[in-house]
Amino acid sequence: MRLAVLVGIILGLVCSAQNEGPPTYLRPGTPEVGGVKHLCLIYHGSKRRVPWTKQALMPYVAYVDETGAPRDWLFDTFLFIEFATDAGAWLHAYRKDRVQATAGDWDWLANCWFRQDTGLSGLEGAVAEVGQALGAPKRRVNVVITLPIPLSPIKAFGPLPGQDRKLDFSREPDRQRALAWYIDRVLVRWRGREYSHLNLVGFYWLAESISRADHAIVEWTAKHLHEQGYKLYWIPYFGAQGVRTWRERGINATMLQPNHFFTQERDERRLLLAAKKARTAGTGIEIEFDARALTSEDHLRRFWGYLDAGVKYGWMKEALLGYYEGGNAVKKFAETPGRGRELYEALYRFVKGTYQSSGKVDLSALELISRDNSADLALASKGAKIHGCVRRDDQPDLAPEKIIDGDIDFYGGMSGFGYFAWPGSFTVELPRPSVVARTQTMLWDLDGRRFRYRIETSLDNRHWELAVDKSAGEWWGWQVDRFTPRRAKYVRFTGLHNSVNALFQVVEFEVYAERE
Repeated sequence: MRLAVLVGIILGLVCSAQNEGPPTYLRPGTPEVGGVKHLCLIYHGSKRRVPWTKQALMPYVAYVDETGAPRDWLFDTFLFIEFATDAGAWLHAYRKDRVQATAGDWDWLANCWFRQDTGLSGLEGAVAEVGQALGAPKRRVNVVITLPIPLSPIKAFGPLPGQDRKLDFSREPDRQRALAWYIDRVLVRWRGREYSHLNLVGFYWLAESISRADHAIVEWTAKHLHEQGYKLYWIPYFGAQGVRTWRERGINATMLQPNHFFTQERDERRLLLAAKKARTAGTGIEIEFDARALTSEDHLRRFWGYLDAGVKYGWMKEALLGYYEGGNAVKKFAETPGRGRELYEALYRFVKGTYQSSGKVDLSALELISRDNSADLALASKGAKIHGCVRRDDQPDLAPEKIIDGDIDFYGGMSGFGYFAWPGSFTVELPRPSVVARTQTMLWDLDGRRFRYRIETSLDNRHWELAVDKSAGEWWGWQVDRFTPRRAKYVRFTGLHNSVNALFQVVEFEVYAERE
């Protein structure tokens, strides 16, 4: 599992304005994304990694039959990635209890991609051999190289080889200086190899979340790469900061991690939520699995879930896709008779866009909500006001107004909703007295929590009439509640129970005049 996933699922921050126009995935194969369609992550560098020789990479470059013979092309792009050294130094995130990366570690990373028989050399050999076998000797695949992150708490880094002083990563010029050195180091090595079958399209931002403090360095990095003709790629975890504003940072291509393969929840709601979030943010999707799909029924189900959801929610054909396979899972699939070959062949059809739903995962109750909220009387943009809920200056992404902002698609562990202690309530003041007959509520649903609530209406904010009573039962996610039409100026929502904690979280609350 990616290191940041467990914390990010609950604590990730997602912010800023929604993309204009209807929600769509980031399209594959366009000039914007460097022509990339299917990007496979290759973890390479530390001693614990798979030796990525020509032979090891063959089932990734090509779809191979049971004898290992190439029959068709497979992934078109390969991201070479590493986040820690053999000594355990992190290259992507800071923690006081972790070994901190040194200038020597950055130099090691820049060199590790170019080892004699593995990494890029192995990929070059695999593409050449497959090209000969398939009658396309000039075929090239795309390559993306990982960037280490100049972590701002590190204040005495280096000196870098060829430089004369230590760098303070709390200073933007020093962060820029280090990244410029690393990029130049990689490009010098790349140009010296003159690969015939590899096309370097860009670099990868290794941190899986981008805080406001890192906006400037990401923007500088993107500009620096663009000036040299390269793209910047990013694969954030599900609840990461910066997902919604990735284009503003200058990033060319983003693929969202659903993290469904790793979560404790056993249902497939996370796949639906990832589809909504990716479409709203205009990102691609990362397909996630590892070799546990060969031995674990639970992880096998999750594997099929990603592929079936790709058909149902459209990302198989409509989205730029990344593939996290845990290191060597694809090769194991290809070489394992029975279940392994079934998974490998399904993955091949998925990449080719011909896969049909396996029928092994029931997604029938998990529909993308499509609704016209133009008639919503409770929209803040129409003059509605909300009273109640917690408001804190240090939580701008959890303002009460989030409940009436019209957005039910983009929320995270600490953003995009309002909250209050239960039992407790908020009141929506409509712009004018109106006939009301239906409410629609998006309850926070990123885990298995269940809620109870009731809804009342009033003309004077003193005398209240019950409209909805869900004080019993278990309620979650999208709720549509109809009641006898009546005139109201105020609509009060009272939270009565949350099965997980003492707070009640509401993503959106809508009020309509029609029952439908």
